[in-house]
Amino acid sequence: MKIKYEKKKKLLLGIEILRMFFAFMILFFHCRNRKIYSTFFISYLTQIVAVGLELFLIISFHFSYNSFTSKNINKINERFKRLLFPYIIWPIIIYLQRALFNHIYFKKNFKFLIYQILIGNGLYCIFWFNFNLIFILLFFAIEIFITKKYMTFLILFGFIIFLISSSNLYAQFWKGFKFDIYFSVGKVINTYRLGLIGFLLASTEIIKIKITKQSLIFCIFILLLLIIRNIDSIKLIPKYYFSIPLLLIFANIPCEKLSINTYTFIKQLSSYTGGIYYIHVYIYLFLKKYIALKSISGNIFMCIIHYFLCYFLCFIGYNIFKNTNLKYLFY
Repeated sequence: MKIKYEKKKKLLLGIEILRMFFAFMILFFHCRNRKIYSTFFISYLTQIVAVGLELFLIISFHFSYNSFTSKNINKINERFKRLLFPYIIWPIIIYLQRALFNHIYFKKNFKFLIYQILIGNGLYCIFWFNFNLIFILLFFAIEIFITKKYMTFLILFGFIIFLISSSNLYAQFWKGFKFDIYFSVGKVINTYRLGLIGFLLASTEIIKIKITKQSLIFCIFILLLLIIRNIDSIKLIPKYYFSIPLLLIFANIPCEKLSINTYTFIKQLSSYTGGIYYIHVYIYLFLKKYIALKSISGNIFMCIIHYFLCYFLCFIGYNIFKNTNLKYLFY
């Protein structure tokens, strides 16, 4: 049991810390006071958030790999429920709450609720993430169940997608759509690419391998090279070039000497990142509009307070509904 515990602690704790960091950076990006930060700072913050979102997708596919490739129906169902319940229920809650304060809103904006459920955007744009994740996971699941050579097919299809997305025709195709559609559906191809990376990393079990100090230093060096490049160059570098070294670095954080109490505390502190992502913009807008807390939009200190407010709400919500599927709204 002790060996199993040490392996689990070694593998997951660093990644949990990484998830918590990027969950906060996403909240900070959405809830900051735009007047007090320079354009240069915001440009780098935008890139950090983009890296974080791509990292979340890679991690999501990575930790879905065993459940899907082993065709474990129970775990696959649980995975989809974890994504679908917040994807559908939070927008309905937001829609009804807005209609409660504005009766005209109920009929006038019902179509946006339909758009939200269909493409993950319309009322609450952050669910583009769940839409893409559900869509590509479903595609992967179909391929896994209909062919034994699913990885070969996924790689070949990924190569075709790369060629399509690199063409001018692809860029011209999306110019005919509204931004709301492009913002959500237009990310599907990139999500496929990240999902394939997550599956490949999981199939090679790369983050379970204890990398040498030299390899770790090399990962850090590559990461620093990417960070210190000017912002225009960073825009041209695929975000997963950052994500893979980050995964390797944080998966290899030495946690063996941590006590169980310390491990439990850090594990608890880094929980509910999914729930915090789902509600942080909603809580931010609700507080500003209905409670008139102007200071909720502010500096990094106020954003930290906002993060832990969301954490506290998710903690309460999860523990109230932990024996039902509604727990996925906060987890």
